[in-house]
Amino acid sequence: MSDTCLVCDEISGAVPVPGEHLETTDLVTVFQCPVLAPATDIYAGYLFVVPRRHVAGFSGLTDTEAAAVGLAIAHWSKALELAGAERVYVVRTGHAVDHLHVHLIPRWPETPKEVSWLHVDDWDGARRLDSADAAEFVSALRATRSF
Repeated sequence: MSDTCLVCDEISGAVPVPGEHLETTDLVTVFQCPVLAPATDIYAGYLFVVPRRHVAGFSGLTDTEAAAVGLAIAHWSKALELAGAERVYVVRTGHAVDHLHVHLIPRWPETPKEVSWLHVDDWDGARRLDSADAAEFVSALRATRSF
């Protein structure tokens, strides 16, 4: 891992992500939210969409990069819905790492209505996976990418 950017290390493969990258182009990379393996506490389908170029926020994207990020958000949100998510929350906070990363957070059908969007991944019954199951989930999600 570099001293400069965790997201850049995830893009380069220096920091492994469960199931490897879902999508990698010259402009964008998509992957399951990483938890260092072996992990037993990965929220199923929590994806990051990131521009490959190190840029802090949306305002730093070129028009071409912005289009690629937007398409990836739409495509992988659809894939999560095809996998059974009731909805997909799209969030960008930019608080901890200074490399734009958009969070796609699925809400699975078993999530009680009283659990807010902010806590769908951390309530007691949240759909949690270990490293092997997360890699399998990513592989299945990748297979839905026929649109």
